[in-house]
Amino acid sequence: MQGTKRLLARRQRVQDRLPPFGEMLRGSVFTRHMQCGTPSCHCARGRPHHATYLGVSFAGGRTVQVSLPPALVATARRWVANYQAWWRAIETVSEINRELLRRRRVALGESARTSARRPPRRRRRSAS
Repeated sequence: MQGTKRLLARRQRVQDRLPPFGEMLRGSVFTRHMQCGTPSCHCARGRPHHATYLGVSFAGGRTVQVSLPPALVATARRWVANYQAWWRAIETVSEINRELLRRRRVALGESARTSARRPPRRRRRSAS
């Protein structure tokens, strides 16, 4: 019984630590370094331009990239991290719930065996 209480408390702690549901975003934030092609630009002398994007993949292999202005990069990174935190929490809670179901199944099996005793099944003799 103590183990079940610990599992329930752990599940509640995972739930309590979740970031706000409305502040999550599936995707990846990444920065590209590129040259614009203008011969007189600083990128032609080895200092490339930096552009930050949000990449999101969809079913069917289609990927969308959204250019992010510097003011939105931190927000996008936080929302992507929140999305990953929710998925980790889902996996953890699923693991806990599997264990809780296993324990309940065992408890039901034991109570069913003690309340309704069936005679042992007879094995058939093989015809030799």
